[in-house]
Amino acid sequence: MASKPWKQNDHHGGGDGAGRDESADREQRGGEAEEEPVNPLAIVPASTENHRPATPAAPADAAPAAAGIGGGAGQRASVRQVRKEEVESKIAAWEAAELAKVHNRFKREEAIITGWEDEQVEKATACLRKIERKLEEEKARAVERMRNDVAVARQKAEEKRASVEAKRGEKLARVLELGKLMKIVGKPPSKRSFF
Repeated sequence: MASKPWKQNDHHGGGDGAGRDESADREQRGGEAEEEPVNPLAIVPASTENHRPATPAAPADAAPAAAGIGGGAGQRASVRQVRKEEVESKIAAWEAAELAKVHNRFKREEAIITGWEDEQVEKATACLRKIERKLEEEKARAVERMRNDVAVARQKAEEKRASVEAKRGEKLARVLELGKLMKIVGKPPSKRSFF
């Protein structure tokens, strides 16, 4: 042992820090016994009794207890977070579906209103065209009546003019005849008119 003094110092916690590091590592490992080295080429380990797995399997009911003791708050928080996200995603999906329904319903109603409006405009336009046609026909009939009335008035005026002209001619002829007769007789006309 005298040839290897540094090993004695390490095990007894001597002056250098290497011994302390090794003991600290042993404490961190929870005081586990050092495992025997395993020959990787061996088919079966040398001693199966002393060989224990590095991490023993925990019983099924120990996991919730361990979770409740050590990381339970974190796991509960993460479960709450997952549930919250799931609820929020469901709400968002519902909201999107409802908005789509409202939008589609509005589009259908808008199409119905637009169709009704187009129908009413078409009816009003057809009625206006019908009235315009009637007015055009009425105007044509009125113009024709007016032209006929004008023609009749002109004809009657010509007839009246002809009648007046005939009467004037007769009176002129009578006056001239009486004037000749008076000249022949040599008698002046009386103060009364013959007409």
